[in-house]
Amino acid sequence: MTIVRIMGGLGNQLFQYAIGRAIALKRNDTLKLDATYFDEFKAHSGFRLKDFCVDAPLAAIKEIKRLAPRSRLLHRLARKGIFHCKKKSFCIEKREEESHFAPRVFNYGDVYLSGYFCNEGYFADIRSVLLDDLTLRAPISKATLAYLPMIQSSNGVAVHVRLSDALHDCYKLGKPTGARGGERKPMLSVEYYKNATQRAREIQNDPTFFVFSNDLKWCKANLRFIAPAVFVDQTQNELEDFELMRNCKHNIIANSTFSYWAAWLNANKNRRAIAPKIWFENWRGYDPCPSSWERV
Repeated sequence: MTIVRIMGGLGNQLFQYAIGRAIALKRNDTLKLDATYFDEFKAHSGFRLKDFCVDAPLAAIKEIKRLAPRSRLLHRLARKGIFHCKKKSFCIEKREEESHFAPRVFNYGDVYLSGYFCNEGYFADIRSVLLDDLTLRAPISKATLAYLPMIQSSNGVAVHVRLSDALHDCYKLGKPTGARGGERKPMLSVEYYKNATQRAREIQNDPTFFVFSNDLKWCKANLRFIAPAVFVDQTQNELEDFELMRNCKHNIIANSTFSYWAAWLNANKNRRAIAPKIWFENWRGYDPCPSSWERV
């Protein structure tokens, strides 16, 4: 049995599902999800994998206890190397491993995985499976559906501007914001979006930019140079944004696992993704993006 701990926002949850699915398929094993993290932690809109056609049921408490320590504190201490779990079935991603490929995860029998595992090396070879699994269960709204003909009939480039929670405040104050573990996510400057959209014009003739953000007012005021542009404001939620972003021809992403996955799941044969060079301000070793993606 393979159990993967699901935590964090939508993008992180997709990474965790992807590695679990890859390991289970390689071993012809059963994949189950531990979503108990969300019993206590209510941020990031909770457990979002239920909105996708994922092929994995929730693990029972007795199954989780058999393979891993239940305490969130012990998970954090193990991640930092302070606590060592004696259960051979417990696979924790160490802090220094994050975004780096660690092939040891495929060497377990029954296994409980705890970490972020932000590297496509774990699951790149099951891309066709993930394209099917990570589709939305519910149909998108009529208002959102109306964007699809525009996107598909144009040379659509998705531009994601992440302005939410603490990061939203940092844009307003002109300061960087804290991220998990003490890293600092750099404020993606207007200059980044100027350079990224210019590169997109070199890649794609006559592009139309579809701008996605939870603060389109800010985008309209500060990204006027993006043209022609459609500021997508009729979607019902971020999942509908996600669906439209992955249907564009190309993607300009923020330092966000949400827009990472919209780009990674883009099924356009000639898709290109443009990403920021630096994800975290003072942790230069972190880089979740595939080597084929362009950095500006």
